[in-house]
Amino acid sequence: MLAAVLKSPGKISVEDVPEPEVPPGWVKVRVEEVGICGTDKAFYKGSYVPGKLPIIPGHEIAGIVVEVGDGVPKDIVGARVTTEINIWCGKCWFCLNGLKAHCPYREVLGITVDGGMAEYVAVPYSNIHVVSELDPAAAAFVEPLAAVLEAIELEPPSPGSSIAVVGIGTIGLLFLQVLRYYSPKALVAVARPNSPKAELAKRLGADEVLTYEEALDFIKENTHEGQGFDYVVEVTGSPEGLDIAVSIARPRAVVAAKSTHGELVGFNYTLAVVKELRIVCSRCGPFKPAIRMLRDGLVSVRELVTSTYNLREAEEAFRRSLERDQVKVHLRP
Repeated sequence: MLAAVLKSPGKISVEDVPEPEVPPGWVKVRVEEVGICGTDKAFYKGSYVPGKLPIIPGHEIAGIVVEVGDGVPKDIVGARVTTEINIWCGKCWFCLNGLKAHCPYREVLGITVDGGMAEYVAVPYSNIHVVSELDPAAAAFVEPLAAVLEAIELEPPSPGSSIAVVGIGTIGLLFLQVLRYYSPKALVAVARPNSPKAELAKRLGADEVLTYEEALDFIKENTHEGQGFDYVVEVTGSPEGLDIAVSIARPRAVVAAKSTHGELVGFNYTLAVVKELRIVCSRCGPFKPAIRMLRDGLVSVRELVTSTYNLREAEEAFRRSLERDQVKVHLRP
């Protein structure tokens, strides 16, 4: 089968590799669509090192089950599915206490074991979710939307809050849509100057799209005593993002941190302590509510796909994904 193999930072090679085996309890999925996420881009740039190299990246997957291992119901063959990213042991303290994403024995699809940027991928049956109501492009957004829902579930904003989303890439644009359902007093996106995504951010829920300097002016006139936002989401994918989030949050605010760029971060720790901020970090999230929101049209994702490439064009797709005008780049094996 064809697969995009990350050899080293900046080097993607499309190669003919063996199809994955299907052990008992696993399924083989013919990949229809797979997204390039921020973590994949960090691997490509070299700021974040995957669990092994070379590796087939990709964990935002939609596809069709074509083969099952022993112990798996055969009627799942032919179903469109998406898959969770973590492959857990199911036996350790973390798994038995509802923290499977933190299983110390887990493998992570596209990070420590080969992922979905290939014609086929094998995953445990317990990881898949049937998404027959969704087309492949939408189904590939279940994993990132689930991650957004996890961040909000851990520390939700109160209705009437002033909210800032720092960064308007894919995750930021998903956050804007979901946070709109919390009836914010103000929902502001903070982006770099002249962002090509500003109009899209407004269409998807932002009241204003501001630069950092403009956000400081907004705070003076539109937040409690001019002291900052009640709830700040940091999704810049940049090591500078957390410092920005801390600086625009009011005392006792929540900062939801989501970037996985792989770099060490310097931020005003003393200011965070003085403000008594709650910095809440999160990673993977619940698939069922994400599937429901996509199925019911509560979150729009089609216009987030700004480029789609054939698998053979994987290296060009990765280079394109780093350009400012791109939101989400998909590959179609």
